[in-house]
Amino acid sequence: MEYITEVFKLDKKFPFTVFKGKGFSAEAVKSGRVYMHNHYCLEINLALSSGGTYYIGDSSYPINKSDIFVINNYEYHYAANFSDDMELMVIIFDPELVWQNEEMDYLYIKAFYEWKDGFKHRLAGEAVSSDISDIIFEMEREWNEKSTGYKLVIKSLLLKLLALLYRRFEETSRYSEKIIRFQNEYIRIIDTINYVDQNFKEPVTLKKLAAMVHMNPNYFSTYFRNVMNCSVSTYIIRRRLKYACLLLATTKESIIEVASDSGFENVPYFNRTFKKHIGMTPGEYRNSANT
Repeated sequence: MEYITEVFKLDKKFPFTVFKGKGFSAEAVKSGRVYMHNHYCLEINLALSSGGTYYIGDSSYPINKSDIFVINNYEYHYAANFSDDMELMVIIFDPELVWQNEEMDYLYIKAFYEWKDGFKHRLAGEAVSSDISDIIFEMEREWNEKSTGYKLVIKSLLLKLLALLYRRFEETSRYSEKIIRFQNEYIRIIDTINYVDQNFKEPVTLKKLAAMVHMNPNYFSTYFRNVMNCSVSTYIIRRRLKYACLLLATTKESIIEVASDSGFENVPYFNRTFKKHIGMTPGEYRNSANT
């Protein structure tokens, strides 16, 4: 199974989109022409009809009408469509649209990162009230019509949708021991994650990050990998690549300038790293984004 990172070209001032998708066909699954992907955005799916399976991380879920799926920006996933009628309403947005590192803002996206026995990735259709699905349909309508002030309306609807999902999340069964442990471990290194997110353009050393959380560098490196499922260097690279993709898609900066502005020391390394993680060269990505 191939694993890739997809990059959505979202408006940097309003990083949001909504569309309908059908996932991989049964033929593609049978022939092996499928891949697991993740992206730097959060994702919400509403199943408009039944007839498939969603694979998220190490878990799989049947797709039934009115199911809600929530996927964070680290988890690899794909939907397999075993019925020509199966269709998903897909909402993609950057967490920065709703989270400005305030404690209350985190509650809007809590269900994406913390799981309970009754709510891990999937909220079954019977637990999805009409107000949740109505909000999603209204968001799609505003997005397509783009009437005056539609971005304000969509953001307010998105916040209400996330608040309702948070309510469903909190009303489900108590935390499993595994998730409680993950939450506690994540909190220990959240200052280093925020630091990387804000300073990724500058040199970021393992020693400095370890000192921020009072850990030995070797221990911190292992701890970070266990919690985030990637090394410190990989996390920094992903953050720089996210910014590089934004520059390639929205500016006319040269490849040299994009590499430098994104925190890469030289262009050959930038090109190799970009191709490895994104699956195409920076020039190819710019061309595809423009079309």
